[in-house]
Amino acid sequence: MPMVAPPDQFPADVDLGVLGRTMLDAAGAARIGVIVSVFEDGLARNIYISECAADIVGWPVAELMRSDLFGHVLPEDRAWLAERMAKRAGGEVGQASYELTVVRHDGRRVPIAVTTSDAMLGDRRAVVTFVVDATARRATEDAHQRAEARFRELIEKAPEPIGIFVGAQIVYANAAFVTALGYRVAEDLYLVPLSELVDANEVGLMQARMRLLMDGGRPAAPHVYHVRRYDGSTLLLEISSVPFEYEGRPSILAMGRDVTERRMLEARLIQADRLAALGTLAAGVAHEINNPLAYVILNLDWIARKLSEGRPPQHSMEGLAEMLHEARGGAERVATIVRELRSFSRADDETRRGVDLARVVTSAIKLAAHEIRPRARIATSFESIRPVWANEGRLEQVVLNLLLNAAQALPEASASTNEIRVYIRPNADQSAVLEVADNGEGIPPEVLPRIFDPFFTTKPPGVGTGLGLSICHGIVASLGGQITVHSVPGDGTTFHVVLPTTDAGEGDGAAPQSDRVSMRPEARARVLVVDDEIQIANTLRELLAAEHDVMATTGALDALTAVRSGSAFDVIFCDLVMPGMDGIEFYRTLRDEHPGLERRIVFMTGGAFTRVAAEFLASVDNRHLEKPFSLALIERIVREMRARRTSAS
Repeated sequence: MPMVAPPDQFPADVDLGVLGRTMLDAAGAARIGVIVSVFEDGLARNIYISECAADIVGWPVAELMRSDLFGHVLPEDRAWLAERMAKRAGGEVGQASYELTVVRHDGRRVPIAVTTSDAMLGDRRAVVTFVVDATARRATEDAHQRAEARFRELIEKAPEPIGIFVGAQIVYANAAFVTALGYRVAEDLYLVPLSELVDANEVGLMQARMRLLMDGGRPAAPHVYHVRRYDGSTLLLEISSVPFEYEGRPSILAMGRDVTERRMLEARLIQADRLAALGTLAAGVAHEINNPLAYVILNLDWIARKLSEGRPPQHSMEGLAEMLHEARGGAERVATIVRELRSFSRADDETRRGVDLARVVTSAIKLAAHEIRPRARIATSFESIRPVWANEGRLEQVVLNLLLNAAQALPEASASTNEIRVYIRPNADQSAVLEVADNGEGIPPEVLPRIFDPFFTTKPPGVGTGLGLSICHGIVASLGGQITVHSVPGDGTTFHVVLPTTDAGEGDGAAPQSDRVSMRPEARARVLVVDDEIQIANTLRELLAAEHDVMATTGALDALTAVRSGSAFDVIFCDLVMPGMDGIEFYRTLRDEHPGLERRIVFMTGGAFTRVAAEFLASVDNRHLEKPFSLALIERIVREMRARRTSAS
């Protein structure tokens, strides 16, 4: 049994001295309890328990000195505490700190922090134990842990993807992130490097943004990445990132948003706006096409009449040649208009390249000419600039919308004094500036702030959709540029567009390798023509038959029969869109049955092909021609492909 000592008094045979008493007083003032134990015959005996220690443990000093302290410790803590005391009694020395829970006299459980240290009392070995009430600290830690658990639960159950990146790896992904990328569990996702999750063309940009984020220490502006899901499909994920420290390491917290559907909706709105613009231009386009068609038909009628009269005299032959030349020129004008309309109206992807802004503006002015001509004259000033980094179709949509907006702001009654001015010039930061200005009535100040709002319009019903300027703003922003408007009532309006430029040249690329192959016109080629338009198939056969061996068919199945019969062809002109077996299926069948022969196909298209067909053409190396095309081009392709095959053999 422990010896009973008066409260706050050591046994008479123990001399604490002034320093010891001062220590006890300081500990009591700091609310630190002190217990002193000595070891005799291998057993620990408490010889001193301070009032502060008793108050913390919740029992009177006298009770504690009479009883076994272990009896006041929570049962689950007794075993390891007894083990520690046994090691002390056995001679173990050194300082130790730990926590345990005691049961107070009133039954309340109190966590205490305990620190033990060796001491000598005369010739006896002792242990001094300092006791601190850990209730407040434990409560703080518990509250912190609960808050952290709630925060983790909030992050885990957040509806938007959230991830933590360390270096090139994902170290945490919430459930929404895992689901968005199509993985089964987060652990599977952690094994995949970030560079394998984004489109190969975006890896460099992602790494540069991450370096800037870590070096600058500031949140990065949102960016949309093409992310590869587990099943190989693509997800458009808009990522916002902030730098922070995770488990002691510099990290990036990324918050994502699936914008795939939003981008699809935006694309549909853009396409709808294009078609609305084409509807506005329809009357002018019809006029532009009908004029050359008129003299093409008249010239052909005159030529047919002269030919029906028999062999014409020499001067009539010269007239026929001139009429044919004019008819061909008119047909080329129609082809140019259709090509520009088709290029503008076709739904495109987000592919960007170096684009000649002046050429795009010139094309848009041609399309809008019949809308502008009755209302105003147009003046242009194009300074030399670097190519702009843009999607050509969408850029032309911006220019056309601005031109139509300017034209519709000008009354036809003042056509002689109305003017639309288009400027292109370089900016100080190497960007390019496009300005479209008119000298109309201007925009009222109360309307100006809403000019780019969707569906906002001041035009009368039936004139415009209210989407044009909003879509212009969205397209320019997506290209990394800015669009602003300046308008003074009575003094006209100016739209100011700033676009990023690039060192890359016009993105049309180098001429195909076949364009540089030497000609061998003396060699007759074996040519197969496949087109469901019988006039095209027959005409190509007749035109090429003088120099080559030509077979023409109106169906891909008949063409396959000819190939399977053993006929070897140097070049195959094949329509892309046909009833039954189309050009894509024909290509794949040839590739499976006669590997290598599919590379001799030259696809022909009138332009009305689907997205699937467009993606197919982009995925193969075969040349493709857009109708109409010239005989000279067809003849050149045949000679080149024949020469290439001859040189290869």
